[in-house]
Amino acid sequence: MEVKVTYPVVKKKNFFVRNAYDLWRALFTIVAYTCLIIDMLTPGIHWSLIVIGGLCVLWIAFLYRPQVENTLIKKGCDVAAAVCLYQLLLESVIGGNWGAFVAQIVFFSMLILMGVYFLCYFRGEKRNFLPLFELLVAGMVSTLIMLCCRIRLSWPMIVVGSVSLGIQLLMLILYWKPMLHEYHKKFHV
Repeated sequence: MEVKVTYPVVKKKNFFVRNAYDLWRALFTIVAYTCLIIDMLTPGIHWSLIVIGGLCVLWIAFLYRPQVENTLIKKGCDVAAAVCLYQLLLESVIGGNWGAFVAQIVFFSMLILMGVYFLCYFRGEKRNFLPLFELLVAGMVSTLIMLCCRIRLSWPMIVVGSVSLGIQLLMLILYWKPMLHEYHKKFHV
């Protein structure tokens, strides 16, 4: 009896293609440690934090591939969070009072992009709504906390709250039954 092999033939890859992920990780680690050591040996601002934060953002944006929920929406949420945190890091290292303002603009811009993508491709993306839902809730809750604590809201924060609420309402209005079904599946209610 002859066994028919149904698996694809494994093609031989060269060393760099086979180990690309590990090579990138080694390069990023060497650059980060080199910058940190040089920064510790020289006086002045801690510029190595800017480089290390930038490397983290590049890693999340281009090289990081999660094994669970490796979707465009999840990638957009990860990149949005990384860029916003990087803006706050830049503000703390360089100084000034602009980081939170810019981070809010980046946040609502990414919310708009991911919300439009989710609503346009709802049939294929409805199972991937949880990362977007988490960002929408974070935007609404942060705006509500600022309102309750009577902190003066800037226009980007008002837009963050409005966009978060608007996308959530659009998801519920346009796709009531499927979204309700997805809520039941994800939250076990």
